[in-house]
Amino acid sequence: MSARLWLSWLILAAGILGLRPSVEPSPWPRASYVAADTDSTAPRMTIVTGDSLSQQEENGELVQYYIGHVEGMQDSTELRADWAKRFIARKQVLLTGHVLLIDKGDSLYADTVFYDELNKIGRALGHVRLSDGEVVVLAPSGIYFIDEKRARFSEGLTLKDSTAVITSRRGSYWTQEKRAELEGVVRLQAERTYLEADSLSYFRKTEVSIARGNVFIERIGGEDDADSTIRTLLFSQWAYNDEKAGLSRIRGHPLLVQLRQDSTGADVDTLVIKALYLEAIERDSLRRLVAVDSVQVWQRDLAAVADSVVYERFEAPADTLGTLAREPFEETRLYRGPILWVGQAQISGDTIRVKGRGSNVDSLFVRQRAFVAQRDTVTERIHQLKGRHLVGIFEGDSIRTFIAGPNAETIYFRRDEEDQPAGALQVSGDQAIFRFRGDEPEEILFPGEPRGTYYSESLLPDPFQLDGFRWLPELRPTKTFLLRDQRVLQRLASYARLDAGPPAMEAEPAPVDTVKTERTPAPRPHKSP
Repeated sequence: MSARLWLSWLILAAGILGLRPSVEPSPWPRASYVAADTDSTAPRMTIVTGDSLSQQEENGELVQYYIGHVEGMQDSTELRADWAKRFIARKQVLLTGHVLLIDKGDSLYADTVFYDELNKIGRALGHVRLSDGEVVVLAPSGIYFIDEKRARFSEGLTLKDSTAVITSRRGSYWTQEKRAELEGVVRLQAERTYLEADSLSYFRKTEVSIARGNVFIERIGGEDDADSTIRTLLFSQWAYNDEKAGLSRIRGHPLLVQLRQDSTGADVDTLVIKALYLEAIERDSLRRLVAVDSVQVWQRDLAAVADSVVYERFEAPADTLGTLAREPFEETRLYRGPILWVGQAQISGDTIRVKGRGSNVDSLFVRQRAFVAQRDTVTERIHQLKGRHLVGIFEGDSIRTFIAGPNAETIYFRRDEEDQPAGALQVSGDQAIFRFRGDEPEEILFPGEPRGTYYSESLLPDPFQLDGFRWLPELRPTKTFLLRDQRVLQRLASYARLDAGPPAMEAEPAPVDTVKTERTPAPRPHKSP
């Protein structure tokens, strides 16, 4: 029952080159405009320079044209472009051609920027690229609010670093807070992780992320490696991840599906966990998955329902040679009236604890009101075993031994040589041992001084049941039922082979890998007579 919730899918952690094109010296004298700072409450462009400057009146408004190696400064903000048109009264500047806006470590590059001096807002269009030195954002257009250190993108964007790429239809990024708010088919692609959601919030400083709406997460590989034959898929409506604390919380009827392909590639083993709430913790050598409320678990030849389930995996300590002494130890605990099905056996009690190493279950323990009901595959009758507690021992894939006690009771239905019903035996004692090979009883032992009664077929009580008997096959989770959602079925249909790789992302805005330094002056404006 190995399951590992990997929710390390939102790390933005690599530096991106800041953008600052070089400026070639001009052979002509520089033309400049210096503003007198007569009103300290109205921020204005303090200096604008270019290879040439002209001034004229258009539609009753005074404008200035700067051509070639245009540079401007306002407080800590620096502007560069090939060509600029400045509206004096409006305190606005239109810049085109290799536009670069630099402010306190932020670099905004675009084909065109319309800059509002009064509000310190830059509206960028064409090959927009924003970098804060750690994250780069690519988009066809955007608005940058300098005082807020915030950029808004409404026509699609891509966030990139050396480890991940995130795309969305719209969103905002705060360069000082290192925070992103994305919405509209958000997709994240990393080396071993793929994410989709309707919206995503990411706080880079605290490494906290929140995904909302139609959340889908895919993790390639198991707990320790990138084995492409293991896939973990998560479907939910809300997912919270705190990378520093190693904590993830999942809400909105989460469904976890783990797919494991065998060595021949011919078969895929599936593990499914469904609940109303999931929580995953990863700290040092401990990995824990908690499922709460209406929990259902399904795996081949094994299923369970419970109010809550806790899965823990402990890494084995290294020996003196630095190698692992044993496979990781795993334990699954089921609480508040759980029912566990193993093959044809139904096991119930107040709590159930299952232990194993690696992916192999080797024992289970049932505390209080332990009950085993095993269906006879020939007669369809139900063998019964009960006791205050129960220990189950698993040997390989087919041999199971159940030890019940104290106050053990059992009902065993017999068959004759022709596999016809032949009465039943009811026995009680301090301890009872049932041994099964596959689904067939192989041995029944009663240490001490048991008390028993044999009932012939004609004298068999109807119904013949121990106190506390419950046979509930209708509650047993099935793969078909748990995976019935169309969104889940469409995803699983693409996993004919698990080494096919993650889904491809939609095309992102064309990146601008380098900032060209060549300057092509715009046409000179027509001067008014």
